[in-house]
Amino acid sequence: MQNWNLIVDKQIFIINIKLLHVFNRKITRFQIILFRMDVEDEESTSSAPVKVQAKKRKRRRKNKNEDQEEYEENKSYANQINQKFGSSKGFKHKDETPMFEVKGGKATIKNSGNHRLTVSRTLDFHMNKLFQWEEEPDAIESAYICALCHESGRKRELFGPYYTTHNPIKHWPTFLAKKPLQTAKKPVKIELWFHGSCALWAPNVHLHGSQLTNLEHQMDIFWSQNCAICRKNGASIAVQNKKNTFVHYPCALNKSYKLDEHTLMCNS
Repeated sequence: MQNWNLIVDKQIFIINIKLLHVFNRKITRFQIILFRMDVEDEESTSSAPVKVQAKKRKRRRKNKNEDQEEYEENKSYANQINQKFGSSKGFKHKDETPMFEVKGGKATIKNSGNHRLTVSRTLDFHMNKLFQWEEEPDAIESAYICALCHESGRKRELFGPYYTTHNPIKHWPTFLAKKPLQTAKKPVKIELWFHGSCALWAPNVHLHGSQLTNLEHQMDIFWSQNCAICRKNGASIAVQNKKNTFVHYPCALNKSYKLDEHTLMCNS
């Protein structure tokens, strides 16, 4: 247990930080309790000592039994997720301890690699369950890799196939399939696979039921944009304050770029 004193506008705030280890047996939860205390005015002309009295505030205290029940419930869910999606016993860096990382004067919590892998696998699993499809034999079969980041499904699951029809494709994805011969403005249909996280971070691509909408238009745009990190096309995430600069989702993660889930952009 640790207390920090913060003085703002002659008022003292005592911050009490409590760490609860739950997810992966060691997840951090912050319960911050603020107590406001009156402080003697520095400009007071009175020389007599003044006693500082804390203002009493009624606070609802959680029953210890409620805290314990919530902890046990969260721990049970965390164990179930970890057993299903956690790394194997042979994982070399199975360190589950979260850490504080200070950058630019701001402290953030950095979870372990095992924790991030478990969360990513869980997300991909549930994303994959959402999608139902019917195979279309007239479509060009593509390589079993992500149509955005070029990576396979070994680390993260791929979902699909999804089909897009182009007439014609302005920027053909040669990393997915050989470019067909152009014949009298005949539409070209191609199958596509995506990582769940790559699709989620693709601007103007939305999940409607079990379908991804606006793919035809957006994929032409993404295939025309090269990643500023790996130099491969398919980059969908714009870098803030850098005109015409784009990156793939996994490339941004590897470079520790800050991702903004509201704007679907990142900051290097």
